[in-house]
Amino acid sequence: MKTGIKMKDAYHVACAVCPSCDCFLTTDDRLLKYDTDEIQMLNPIDFIRRLEGDLNGQ
Repeated sequence: MKTGIKMKDAYHVACAVCPSCDCFLTTDDRLLKYDTDEIQMLNPIDFIRRLEGDLNGQ
């Protein structure tokens, strides 16, 4: 909450951080700007690009 993230958004992020997810997908610009070492914030398009890169050995 101290970071400016709204409470409902913070709950969603916490639900991804607690089980050690690698990334959190969102289209919320405010969440995408949030920087943490605990989880990567990605929009769905960037996630697909990274996934395709991993599948193609890039």
